[in-house]
Amino acid sequence: MQYMSSSRLAIAMDIGGTNLRYAVINESATILAKGTTETSEHEGTEAIIQRILEAAKTAVSWADTKPVAIGLALASPVDPVTGVMQMPPNILSLQGYSPIKDLQEALKIPVVAGNDATLAALAEYRYGLKKSVSSMVYLTLSTGVGGGQIIDGKIHNGSRGFAAEWGHLTLDFKGYQCNCGGNGCFETYCSGPAIVRIAEEMLADTANESTLNQHLGKLTPQKIASAAREGDQFSIALWDEIGKYLGVALSVILNTLDPDVIVIGGGVSSALELMMKSVEYEVKTRALYPYSNNIPVMPAKLGDEAGLIGAATLAFNNID
Repeated sequence: MQYMSSSRLAIAMDIGGTNLRYAVINESATILAKGTTETSEHEGTEAIIQRILEAAKTAVSWADTKPVAIGLALASPVDPVTGVMQMPPNILSLQGYSPIKDLQEALKIPVVAGNDATLAALAEYRYGLKKSVSSMVYLTLSTGVGGGQIIDGKIHNGSRGFAAEWGHLTLDFKGYQCNCGGNGCFETYCSGPAIVRIAEEMLADTANESTLNQHLGKLTPQKIASAAREGDQFSIALWDEIGKYLGVALSVILNTLDPDVIVIGGGVSSALELMMKSVEYEVKTRALYPYSNNIPVMPAKLGDEAGLIGAATLAFNNID
């Protein structure tokens, strides 16, 4: 299939721990075509690299004119100069790898790369927010927990590309071990896999009766959220507990950066309303600013497409 466009086109790729998503996007941030393929740490480095190359070639074939650039959203801290993935917690086999050279050699198109959550932050800031702000923190709750920040209207990557790695805030130094090697990281409580693990551990206690027992071994955050909305008391209590950890982490961010707003995205964010009561309690208890009404937290607007749109935005920004 080919998509005609009167404006310039970019290829966007969102390379995550479980999926590789790719798209053709125009300068108005409209996704003209998109596809998805699975990624797995167990495939090995060469297989994952091959998937990246094949997906990029497919996306290029969809465009009726040569794309001006390829933008990569990578699930890893990214060296801002070389695009090298640094300590990717959920794709460890790609440590030290940069897709930029391979893609440029294969497709003869300029390639730029950034952290996936940082680029999602850029997209939400530019296209998702309905109000003008100068500072924003974006938090994604997905396979892992990541983030990005906008300061004075610009992305802040930090001097080494490690800024806004909120997923590795320590909430309990004796807590669960994280893929990063630490213990008690935010990610070990509020990522999708963490929520499933906590639910299964609690359900192992036979005193906990729940409709989720019939899904043991096949639990997902979405199933747990559905059960809570249907009145399952175990699931309601679980989301309340997860919300406490989220609220503590948000309090740290608010006390540290004092942003105009915190935007929360990622698959787990679809259950945000189930956590907001405990989130608000923790923030109002722990944040130094006396929030008397609503706390400055809102759900993301662009959903799963934020990383792709951010990657395309980065691509166009680096060509202009």
